[in-house]
Amino acid sequence: MKLYWTPASPFTRKVSVSAQELGISDRIEVIPTKWPLVWAYSTIPFTPGLAESNPMARIPTLVTDAGVSLGDSTLICQHLDAVAGGGRLIPTGEAAWRMWSLYAVADGLLEAQVAMRAERLRPVPNQSEGFLSKQRDRIRRCFDRIEERAGELACPPDALPNLAMITVGVACGYQDWREWLFDFREGHPRLAAWAAGFVERPSMASTRPSETPEH
Repeated sequence: MKLYWTPASPFTRKVSVSAQELGISDRIEVIPTKWPLVWAYSTIPFTPGLAESNPMARIPTLVTDAGVSLGDSTLICQHLDAVAGGGRLIPTGEAAWRMWSLYAVADGLLEAQVAMRAERLRPVPNQSEGFLSKQRDRIRRCFDRIEERAGELACPPDALPNLAMITVGVACGYQDWREWLFDFREGHPRLAAWAAGFVERPSMASTRPSETPEH
């Protein structure tokens, strides 16, 4: 498998953490993709092979061993779970729907965080404070909902975290990393307590976001 990757993307981190938790990271060839900060509002050259694999040229994109291109982090994580035997990060039966429900909140949180980042990369005179405020409100509502459901984040010692847990952990990490985002811990004590432990997992510690590829 080949993974087009950047250390700044929370969606890429979600995939990387999932692969490590599943124990299949060594089966993935990582292709670092570093774009200039102007990517949000101008046309730039793409990493060779990226646009050919995914016409949206989005990160992450995974090319499977069978040559199938998956240009969405949710699909990629589903594929990795299947490669590892299935049912390890994604529950089966009725439990799956509850997991996907929480996952949708956490993944939407990531989308709002990244949307703010993209807007802030535009020249300051062109930035929309209304748009930024809308994303802040979305982020706060998502954290509020996750706090309400914090009991669902508990992971038994002998089990892997599910995909919703991973995505919540990544969202908390991104919120901490970007200094212009508010502290999610305020008003969310149960989530804060959970995140303090989850961030210490080896898969999280080894995938901390940065602007510079280390691979």
